[in-house]
Amino acid sequence: MRMTYLAAVCATICLPSLAVSAENFPLSYWTVGIEGSHVDSGNSRNKSVVQDNFSNYYEGGINVTHQFNPNWSVLLQGSYAEPETRATGIDTELLRFSIGGRAHPAKFRLAGWRPFGGLGYSYTDIDVTSGVSKNEDAIFLEGGMQRMVAPRFMIEAGVRARTELDDGYVDGQYFAGVHYLFNRKFPSAPKPAAVTTTKPAVVPPPKDSDGDGVIDELDKCPNTPQGALVDSDGCPKELTKEIRETLYVEFELDKTEVRRQFFPEIAKLAKVMKQYPTSSILLEGHTDSTGSASYNQKLSKSRADAVMKVLVNEFGIDTNRITTTGMGESQPIATNSTAEGRAQNRRVEAIVTGKYSELIKK
Repeated sequence: MRMTYLAAVCATICLPSLAVSAENFPLSYWTVGIEGSHVDSGNSRNKSVVQDNFSNYYEGGINVTHQFNPNWSVLLQGSYAEPETRATGIDTELLRFSIGGRAHPAKFRLAGWRPFGGLGYSYTDIDVTSGVSKNEDAIFLEGGMQRMVAPRFMIEAGVRARTELDDGYVDGQYFAGVHYLFNRKFPSAPKPAAVTTTKPAVVPPPKDSDGDGVIDELDKCPNTPQGALVDSDGCPKELTKEIRETLYVEFELDKTEVRRQFFPEIAKLAKVMKQYPTSSILLEGHTDSTGSASYNQKLSKSRADAVMKVLVNEFGIDTNRITTTGMGESQPIATNSTAEGRAQNRRVEAIVTGKYSELIKK
């Protein structure tokens, strides 16, 4: 065991001299390594239990560590020693298993060395040659320094204070070790800076995206239709025109029902109103001279209202855009002396009025 300890100490001392400079630590990695240590068991002196009353001794171990990230790692260790009892000089065997967590400063270095601190638990099986055995539970605190000496080799040295939980004594342990790294992960390599060449500044010509002759910076009406005349602000010039459409719907004698044969003509009128949403419509009802003037006045208004219902219910025209009036028998368009003339006079005239703007072409 002393040879194992001395080999680890020699590796710790010699490896730094072989490295030109300290290597950078990977972001994460696994290690396997050996450790040699010297245990100062003076605090267990004069204990009544033979297994606790050890002289100072050397201990060797095998370590496995995993560095999760630049700040945290975990230690797994199995170690062996053959200490002698202080009073009687009896040989013993000591087998110890430890697990602990370590904290590392991500960036702090001392001449290439990275400090660490840790906390862990140890389970120890002690066998005496006389056949007596004992198990111990302990917690330990540790601190030390680590250094990369080659791309895959790391050395470390430090000290532990191990407190036995049943009897409460504290042993000191001075350790050194060497580790082999595998499954390493490094930061991504920085992208090379783009090579730029200085070129003479080229001033692009002013843009005229819609091709109306006014550059974008001054154009208050982008996306002008092709071929339209525009003013100095790039806005199209418009000509206002009136809309006027007329419809005739004839009725049977003394009836207000709109016959289906006139629905196609009403549909055309509704289409015009949808094309020009600012337009409005006036529905004028008319009768022939049959009956009294007052009755014909009411009948003509009812006929106008009937056509309005068709526009609203069948073609979705808003009632706010429709006005109805009854003209009675006052405006015949044919003679009331014949059946054919009276049939023409029983009608509704629809007049759509409004204005729309039309672009002036070049």
